Amino acid sequence: MAGVDHPIVAFSHCRDVVAAVSRAGGLGVLGAAKFTPEQLEIELGWIDAHVGGRPYGVDVLAPAPGEPAPAD
Repeated sequence: MAGVDHPIVAFSHCRDVVAAVSRAGGLGVLGAAKFTPEQLEIELGWIDAHVGGRPYGVDVLAPAPGEPAPAD
């Protein structure tokens, strides 16, 4: 994996964990399903500022084509 020193991938909803794993040479991945678009923008800005240029990922959910949207 480009830019990753260790074959460790950590999925978390906690930005601190994502940033710490990426800074340590793994790949931190933020679970984004629970965030509003505005909250996600804030979380990603914080991660960008705390990973020291290291790569990280974002896990998003998308409905399958033709499936109805969940009820609010």
